[in-house]
Amino acid sequence: MMTQTYKKKLIEVAIPLEAINAASAKEKSIRHGHPSTLHLWWARRPLAACRAVLFAQLVDDPSSNPGEFPTQEAQDAERKRLFKIIEDLVIWENSTNEEVLERARVEIRRSCGGVLPPIYDPFSGGGSIPLEAQRLGLPAYGSDLNPVAVMIGKAMIEIPPKFKDMPPIHPGIKERQFYRNAEGLAEDVKYYGDWMREKAWKSIGHLYPQVDLPKEFGGGKANVIAWVWARTVPSPDPAYSGVNVPIAANFLLNAKVGKEVWLEPIVNRTEKSLRFCVRTAGTKAEIAVATEGTKLGRGANF
Repeated sequence: MMTQTYKKKLIEVAIPLEAINAASAKEKSIRHGHPSTLHLWWARRPLAACRAVLFAQLVDDPSSNPGEFPTQEAQDAERKRLFKIIEDLVIWENSTNEEVLERARVEIRRSCGGVLPPIYDPFSGGGSIPLEAQRLGLPAYGSDLNPVAVMIGKAMIEIPPKFKDMPPIHPGIKERQFYRNAEGLAEDVKYYGDWMREKAWKSIGHLYPQVDLPKEFGGGKANVIAWVWARTVPSPDPAYSGVNVPIAANFLLNAKVGKEVWLEPIVNRTEKSLRFCVRTAGTKAEIAVATEGTKLGRGANF
């Protein structure tokens, strides 16, 4: 009876860690086209590391083929060639480079009987592993108990391939003549997203008015880029009944020493009104008041 000899994979012997680590660290500063811009996910695996690990765990180490690489020198030379593929593979700019990706696919096929094997990640989370498996041409599958992870997987891995190389369907002016990968789907999402934003603005835009900028910030009108939300309760002060008071631990927007920014409550008991003014400079006593807030035991006085 013939027994099959176990073949070591490249990852069991050596991989170019320095290049992988450098590419993984660089990903932290990428803001365009990276999955982290789709949705933040804790413990997200670096895409470069996932690409490298998938490749290295599927490709045979040269020591597993003594007939082709009989000496240590020949094995070292072949390993160095495979390292170069990984070093090119982990570079962010090469993540859509078909020539680089196909070189990796060729090596995987060679070690896997001429086919690209399926990859399954049962705890896919942010989707890095199935995404990179798909990029390498491997049939990719993922699952997760967290519905947010499932949504990320659908948006990033499941749906885009269904529209591969298809043009957009929106009735507006098309951005280009030919569409690669999911570019057509992306253009549709942008077009209909803009359409929904315009409809929403017509309906509720009046609830988000512009603000008057102080002279030190150039003056004039400006759009609000962030809104502070808080739950409210009726004021416990009998003389101020009928007015809702926000529940907040404090009114600080920026607590950095020397650069404090906070909201100052402006109470008008005559008109029974409450508004807030953004303050950027003040005494220690004023800043201390801003840290009190309106929660129980925090000195609520209106």
